[in-house]
Amino acid sequence: AAADAAAAGRTTLVCMSDVVIGAPGGVRESQGGDGAAAFVIGDGDEVIARVLGQASATAELLDVWRVPEERFARQWEERFGAEVLGPIAADTAVRALRDAATEPGQLSTVVIDAANPRAGAGLPRALKLQPQQLADPLLDMVGRTGAAHAGLVLARALDTAEPGRRILLLSIADGCDALVLEVTDAITEHRATRSVDRWIESKRNDLPYNTYLKWRAVLPFEAPRRPDPERPAAPPMRRHERWKLGFHGSRCTECGAGHLPPQRVCVECGAVDKMKDEPFADRTGQIATYTIDRLAYSLQPPVVMAVVDYEGGGRFTTELTDVDPSDVQIGNQLEMTFRRLYSIGGVHNYFWKARPRR
Repeated sequence: AAADAAAAGRTTLVCMSDVVIGAPGGVRESQGGDGAAAFVIGDGDEVIARVLGQASATAELLDVWRVPEERFARQWEERFGAEVLGPIAADTAVRALRDAATEPGQLSTVVIDAANPRAGAGLPRALKLQPQQLADPLLDMVGRTGAAHAGLVLARALDTAEPGRRILLLSIADGCDALVLEVTDAITEHRATRSVDRWIESKRNDLPYNTYLKWRAVLPFEAPRRPDPERPAAPPMRRHERWKLGFHGSRCTECGAGHLPPQRVCVECGAVDKMKDEPFADRTGQIATYTIDRLAYSLQPPVVMAVVDYEGGGRFTTELTDVDPSDVQIGNQLEMTFRRLYSIGGVHNYFWKARPRR
């Protein structure tokens, strides 16, 4: 859909994300992962890859399913899905290559993502692909990240792709979608700031299993014995959405001082209504001072609060996440991340927290 919009001269943001939750001890839990990827699709001189061809097919079959009242998905025997989806995937790939006027031997990278891994197992032989053409599916390092996985593996391929290379992307679920892409000369100047490999290298692996089950609401637990936070109200959330959702502060046009949250009166020079809107979500910062609170409401105590000084000016008090309290020190480099604070009255309240820079 985004490629069609680009052909019509429109620019589209495509976001793919998933949280894969499986029954404890099951295959879906052990082989699943959480991930996200985003792409801007458009038409212009800065395009790093263009679509040469595409093809799609759908199939009605009982393979993976979950009824609304069930917590976890179930899957039929993998052999059955592979027998149905394998030929469909091969046919879709051939049609996409034909649409792109591309032979399998011209492909530098082939990304194969399948909800049922056996459904794509026969594709390399069917297309006569060489092992070096197959992209690492990241199943050992990340696990399959559901709806995000095809985009995640494609993003990793683009991290190192050279101009002129062609990529075949296959996503196999209840049918198959296929795209053939050609990398452009713009790739050398517009690669992602942080590669997929960098994100993988910075991951942590010290979360206790019981904590994981609690955070995913799989394991019942007693809530903290503290007064519940107030439920967020819709009107103020709407009025302050640029601050709450975009982490937009303000900067004084008279003296250049940054303000978080956005202010009308400058704390430095006292100028009134001399502010311009400015985003801070992508700014790095460092800890000016911090405190560890072992009594505040939290699903993962203790709460670590820090006063953060931002690059380019601006100071804000925020909660830290993804940290070991014993490792927190004044001067630590931080970056912002959008996280859930708490859920009250059926409303999930999200806001920005700071984490160690990755």
